[in-house]
Amino acid sequence: MIQNKQIFQEFIQKSSEIKESWEVARLFEEERERFAQEVLSYKNEIAQAKIALKEIRHKVIKYKNQIKTLEDTKEEKTNEINQIKQEIFKQKIKKNLSKLRSEKHQIIHEKREEILPKPLETIDIYLKDGTIAKARPVKKTFTDTLYKKYRILLKENKMLQEQILDFELENSKLKIELRDFYAEDILKANEYSKNN
Repeated sequence: MIQNKQIFQEFIQKSSEIKESWEVARLFEEERERFAQEVLSYKNEIAQAKIALKEIRHKVIKYKNQIKTLEDTKEEKTNEINQIKQEIFKQKIKKNLSKLRSEKHQIIHEKREEILPKPLETIDIYLKDGTIAKARPVKKTFTDTLYKKYRILLKENKMLQEQILDFELENSKLKIELRDFYAEDILKANEYSKNN
């Protein structure tokens, strides 16, 4: 519509110079041809822009897929690293427990003679004036059967105490391990929230 208006304005300006009808037709034909060329040029530009836009969209999709692949790889490697850390931590705990058991076993063997009861060599006698006198027993205070039972019970008690100590050590190590796992989970959650 704007183009037609321009043609008419030019026609009015040149109307005094136009003498023949074929000149009017030529003027309209020239303007129509110029307009058709401009439309064709715009269509070509639009087609080229569409092709460029399509290529850009393909590249964007390609890069998004590459980013997704890299993120998946990163997550796998992070999981592998965490598993390796956990294994190292478990091995360290096992090593520490083994060392503690070895030390405990050595201490027990060194102290065994001190822990086990021995027959009475002397006894204390309280005299009427309040003084204490030492005397050797004429016969054994306890029978052999009672003494053997006492030794057996003492050994069993010692073994139970050792087991309790083992459980306490393992419990302490597990508490430390649980605390470390909890701390790692908090760090992972913080990293995840920062990345997202």
